[in-house]
Amino acid sequence: MALFLFGSWSGSPACAQEAPEPGLQSGPEMTARDIAKEALNPFAVSFKVPIESVTGFRVGPDRKTGESVNIEPLLPFAATPAWNVIVEPLLAMTSLPSPDATTGFDDIQTSVFLTPTQTSSWVWGLGPIVELPTASDEELGTGKWSAGPTGAVVYSNGPWLNGVLASHLASFAGDQHRAHVSLTSVEPQVSYTFENGWSVQTSPTISYDWTADAWTIPLGADVGSAFTVGSQAMSVLVGAYDLVKRPSGAPASIVRVQLTVIFPSPER
Repeated sequence: MALFLFGSWSGSPACAQEAPEPGLQSGPEMTARDIAKEALNPFAVSFKVPIESVTGFRVGPDRKTGESVNIEPLLPFAATPAWNVIVEPLLAMTSLPSPDATTGFDDIQTSVFLTPTQTSSWVWGLGPIVELPTASDEELGTGKWSAGPTGAVVYSNGPWLNGVLASHLASFAGDQHRAHVSLTSVEPQVSYTFENGWSVQTSPTISYDWTADAWTIPLGADVGSAFTVGSQAMSVLVGAYDLVKRPSGAPASIVRVQLTVIFPSPER
C-alpha cells in the first residue's frame, strides 16, 4: 500500500519534465520563470533537492489519513561533451494508519537517465530504474529486488512543457513469500509557467499492477511559485488529486506540498 500511496508522487514529482533551454542562467541571474522551469525539469543542468510531503485521505478500511515525506535529489553529470547522466534517488518515510499502523522507511528507488546535451525543443532520456528492499517494515515495502527500464520524451517551448515519463519494475530476487512485483507507470505532464514564476500543471501518475490486476488513475492539478531567498533559488508546489480508480485500501485523494531547492552545478 505504501508504495502506491506515496512512491509515485515524488518528484516527482519523478514527475514533470522539460528540455534544458539555451541561455538558462543559475543563481541570482535566473528569472522567476527560469527558476520555475528548472524546478520542474528532471533533465536540468542544476543540482536540485525536492522535499515533498504527501497526505493520503480515506486510507484503508478505517478510511483514515496517511502521511509520507520523501526526498528525490536530481544529480546531473556530464558523461561526455554530447551526453549527460542524470541520477535520481528516491528516499521516503511513510506513516500508515490503522489497522496496519506503522511508521518507517520505504524501499529505496533510483532512476538513471542518459540524455543528450542538445538544447532543442525536444529532449529525451533513457535508462534503468532499480528498487531495493530496504523498507523498515513489511507494510512499507515489497520485500523484493526489482528493476526495469525508464524513459521520458519531452517538448518544451516558451511557457509550455509537455511530455511523458514511463517505467516498468519487475522483481528478480527477494523474499519468496512476498508477491512478485510487476508494475507499469506512465506519467503524462502538461504545464504552463508565467513570467512572474507562477505555474499550473497536471502530472498524474497512472499505473497498472500486473500482479494484482489493479489500475491507479488520479485526476488533479498543481499550482507552483518560484522565488529567491537572498541568492538561493527555490520553488514551492501544491497539488491535489482524486483517485478515480484505485486498488483496495488505497487513498481516495492525495494532497502534496513540495519545496525544491536549486543549486547551480559546478560546470555552469
